Amino acid sequence: MNLIRNGAAVFGMLLAQLVFAQSYPNARPISLVVPFPVGGGTDIVARMVADKMREALKANVVVDNKPGASAQIGTKYVTDAAPDGYTLLIGTSSLINGPALFPNLPYDAARQLRPVASLADLPIFLSVSTQKSSAKTLREFVDVAKKTPGLNYGSAGPGTSLHMSAEWFKAATGIEAAHISFKGSGPEVVALAGGQVDFAMENLGAVQPMVQTGRVRLLGVASHARHPNAPDVPTFKEAGLPDVNLSTWIFLMAPAATPDAVVTLLNRTINDILKQPDAKDKLLAQGFVEAASTVDEMALRMKAEAALWGTVIKNANITVQ
Repeated sequence: MNLIRNGAAVFGMLLAQLVFAQSYPNARPISLVVPFPVGGGTDIVARMVADKMREALKANVVVDNKPGASAQIGTKYVTDAAPDGYTLLIGTSSLINGPALFPNLPYDAARQLRPVASLADLPIFLSVSTQKSSAKTLREFVDVAKKTPGLNYGSAGPGTSLHMSAEWFKAATGIEAAHISFKGSGPEVVALAGGQVDFAMENLGAVQPMVQTGRVRLLGVASHARHPNAPDVPTFKEAGLPDVNLSTWIFLMAPAATPDAVVTLLNRTINDILKQPDAKDKLLAQGFVEAASTVDEMALRMKAEAALWGTVIKNANITVQ
């Protein structure tokens, strides 16, 4: 009798999920929660995706910016939301490395959220000041740097993907360099161009104007493939370093109990969107490259990146005040 009762309960739950999935996404607007301010790279990607989702799903899709507390406010809002596919999180690499940086987070993202779709990568480049370095290749820079005391590097702030990428680079190459933190990429790139810092791991959009004026040189990109907007810059693997992808990653997450059918629909829809030439062009205009994948591939990447950044944070003793 219990077996029959349990079987009926499971069947009823599956039937309810099926009925819900068939009505999705027309009950109300889908909200893409961006835990950062309007106008940043993550927000720009979210708005492009929202526009395309409206067309593909014939549904109302809105972007809801909830910045603050190192993305914790917007993230908690989604972890507390109903698991119905109508409240989704635009996550970034900070969601993955957050547990290693912030021991007292008000949520457990790994348990309370599930992967939905991978959106885009923002590859990170090794950038050097032409005032401080004559190196034309990454290998040449590393060879000289190992023999040069007193080097420093700039970052957009402690705990950012740019800071942690530079610490990974130090560990991978064996060079020594002191960290100089700035309040964002803008002042950091100015300092790099002016020779106040020797090198930085930076995004192409931030550093490109200084590259064009010859004050900064790009020696390598920490991604699996060359960047379409900088095809002459080799990957780290081509320069003899490990094959890594240290890009800032943007992706879509949902509350953990969101039905599989909804996640499957969203993943398929977004992957189709990312194949569209105009979507790729809009991403490239901001320095991003599309990063479509399956949900299972996302989960594997998240696990690998959590291990990578956790090790970097621990070994470099990175803390955020």
